[in-house]
Amino acid sequence: MTLSALLRRSILPRRRILPPPAVFFQQFQRRSLSSADTDSIQKNQSPLKTNEALYYFIRDKIRASGPITVHEYMQLAVGSGAGYYANRGARDEGKIFGSEGDFVTSPELCQVFGELLAVWAYYELGNTGHKGQWQLVEMGPGTGQLMADMLGVINRFKEEDNLTVHLVESSDALIDEQEKRLCGSLTKPIEGKSYVRQSRSLFGVPIYWHKDLSDVPDNFSIYVANEFLDALPIHQFTKTGKGWHEVYVNLDENNKFCFMLSKNENLHTKGLIPEHIREENRRHWEVSPEAATIVTQVGEKIVENGGFALFVDYGHDGNRKDLSLRAYRKHTVVDPLESPGHDDITADVNFGYFKELLQDRVLVYGPTEQWLFLSQMGILARMQYLMTQCKEREGRESLLNAYKLLMTPTKDGGMGEAFKAFALFPQSMKGIMEKRGGFPEGFRPLGWKPPVVEKAETVKE
Repeated sequence: MTLSALLRRSILPRRRILPPPAVFFQQFQRRSLSSADTDSIQKNQSPLKTNEALYYFIRDKIRASGPITVHEYMQLAVGSGAGYYANRGARDEGKIFGSEGDFVTSPELCQVFGELLAVWAYYELGNTGHKGQWQLVEMGPGTGQLMADMLGVINRFKEEDNLTVHLVESSDALIDEQEKRLCGSLTKPIEGKSYVRQSRSLFGVPIYWHKDLSDVPDNFSIYVANEFLDALPIHQFTKTGKGWHEVYVNLDENNKFCFMLSKNENLHTKGLIPEHIREENRRHWEVSPEAATIVTQVGEKIVENGGFALFVDYGHDGNRKDLSLRAYRKHTVVDPLESPGHDDITADVNFGYFKELLQDRVLVYGPTEQWLFLSQMGILARMQYLMTQCKEREGRESLLNAYKLLMTPTKDGGMGEAFKAFALFPQSMKGIMEKRGGFPEGFRPLGWKPPVVEKAETVKE
């Protein structure tokens, strides 16, 4: 089936309306931050009373054993049992995402984002030639909105008998939110299994929740992750005249957290900084070992069991030369050291580093700017159809706002350039990719032209 045919079959009625234009553009800030913006972080906001226990724990830890790495600080502030994703939803009625939370993700903007990812996944599934059972695995499902939109499309292709969904989520509060959205009701947690929750979607598809990617069954799988890698802990490094130093978190004279540099090189500077980075004319570098491990693990799984993967996140191809750590509270950039456990702490994803790690083991495509990926997937035609079906002015403005935010560059307040698409396929797909022109759908470079297929000459008798 052609891509255009899939798009026609995937057409669904519009379901969500965004706030009015002025309100929405004011709300959306998290994912369009330029490197220059990190210098204007609000330093003097009033301290918060919530989650003080985590602050005291980190403070006492530093007092007892000395400064900690940015990596360890992020582990505690974001991913620990007292961290942002574990407790923020429970404390604030789940208000992490959306206009009442700290940031907005693409699925909350418009259903079209998830629909196009579903079309991409099903189209590429057809090109693999795989028949029979397959898994759709999402890492960091957030509110569950992306999976809801994807299943709405896949349901039209009658795949419920072949498909199982697996969600990798560490937050119990978010698992509850995801199950409510996808299944309509909550089930009891499960112990002693590789999954912690099991239910069926509103479309009848079995859904399993896992705490770790390693718990997902080893079967043919399509992996997707949107704004997942950016929240994983990073190590930060700065080069001075004395060489490379790691960035640490320490206490100042007022017992407030502050950044400092290690005195000399340490185990991390020697083990994590590639030789070509050392030789480049740059002062800073940052990397997430956890993100690299997950991407590598996904690569190994698709090689061993079949499948492919798509990551969408804000990041770069390795060319960013400054530090990107920042925090968000109510759509505003704040000091990442001010209120650990209360604010969303994030950093740009270094897709170039992942490419170096994986390109000899799997086929790697991207990072490709989001606007180009969505353009090649037919977002304009999809939006035009929805505009013609929408009779209310407010609804048309909502769609237009979503389109602008998904497609426009950072300088115009959008996500189109800052966000990148990054795909992995097994090496066994190389021959098929070459016949298709060398790229999966959505990853063709600008100016690309399809290969010319020569017609066989007719032999006259």
